[in-house]
Amino acid sequence: MRLRPAGAVLVAALVASACGGAGASPTPAPAAATPASSLAPASGPASASTGAPAAPGASAGAPSPATATSCTLPAGAAAPVLDPSLMSILPSSVEGVAVTQEPSSFGQAVTDPCFVANVDRAVFPIAVSGSDLASGVVAHLRAGVYSDAFYSDWRATYDEGACAQSSGALAQASETLGGRTIYVTTCGGGLRVYHAYLPDRGVIVSLLSTGPKSLGELIVGQLRG
Repeated sequence: MRLRPAGAVLVAALVASACGGAGASPTPAPAAATPASSLAPASGPASASTGAPAAPGASAGAPSPATATSCTLPAGAAAPVLDPSLMSILPSSVEGVAVTQEPSSFGQAVTDPCFVANVDRAVFPIAVSGSDLASGVVAHLRAGVYSDAFYSDWRATYDEGACAQSSGALAQASETLGGRTIYVTTCGGGLRVYHAYLPDRGVIVSLLSTGPKSLGELIVGQLRG
């Protein structure tokens, strides 16, 4: 599965502003990348590694054909729906900055067959104040989709799309926030990507974050569920 982080134009503009100073021109996001405000899979398996995301199939950590995620909607399954109730998993605000929906990204996400095949409900949160931004997805997975290989692939390909806007991935690590494991990828220019899986809710939260307030870290540290 390939993930395309949505809202890329906004993210690229804010990153350029934050990193380039006055007069910096936003760099258009690559066509294949979607923003932190959404997580839409693109077709084809991806590789997960402990370093920067590798080319599809290049890493020993890549899912084998037997475990690779399908991008075909299961027979009889309904299309994904925008579910605002998933916002309850997130804090309503951090550092005085409201965490709200960015609904236009849902329309972008459901044009991707892998997103449609693996996610049945989703919402796309955003928190922005000046040069501080956190933007991403809360995705409820279809029954039977989750596996360690799936989650590893999700993170690697989401990171690849997000970090493509900021000179690639520089480091990957995990830490404990709010009592759960959070995977953190640091991209060039100070961009960070955070991932959390909430097994009791069947939900993955992925957020891209930039700016001195570290809004993404504050949000994933206060997840509910």
